[in-house]
Amino acid sequence: MKIIYHCYGRAHSSVVASQLHLGNLPMEGSVTKEAIMAIPEFDLAEAADWGEPYLVGRDAADNEVYILGLNSQAPICIRAMLSLAGHLGQADQILLVNTLAAIGLKTRIGGFMSKKLRCNRIGKPLAASGIISSLPRLRQLVGTVQEELIRKVQDGEEEDHCHYRR
Repeated sequence: MKIIYHCYGRAHSSVVASQLHLGNLPMEGSVTKEAIMAIPEFDLAEAADWGEPYLVGRDAADNEVYILGLNSQAPICIRAMLSLAGHLGQADQILLVNTLAAIGLKTRIGGFMSKKLRCNRIGKPLAASGIISSLPRLRQLVGTVQEELIRKVQDGEEEDHCHYRR
């Protein structure tokens, strides 16, 4: 299975969600802003990386975990990916997870400052601080994804459509 966490720029919320999924960040307890900023992919992606899935790693069940930035083109890109996966007979092997709904304004402003205004000295820590505030929602989203994956394995599901979680 391929789990693709996507957001606007592949630099903040999708990065943290993937690290939570892989167990590199804890699903409970506190996390420091410094720990968030130390994630290799955090605040790294540029506009040239949008639309290109980046393999972060494999989870304990050997699922591939990706991050993806879709800019403001998410609806059309999601439609294209799901349609293509269906035509290729891979519909049951993809799970697209939108992480943007789990973050707040502070992360968005920090990301804008860092990536658009090129002021990462202020923007990156602000985005990381916003991520800390959003951790409960990100953890809940990742936990739901992990439960769905377990349920799929237990039920032996072979669905003929792709999954998309808003």
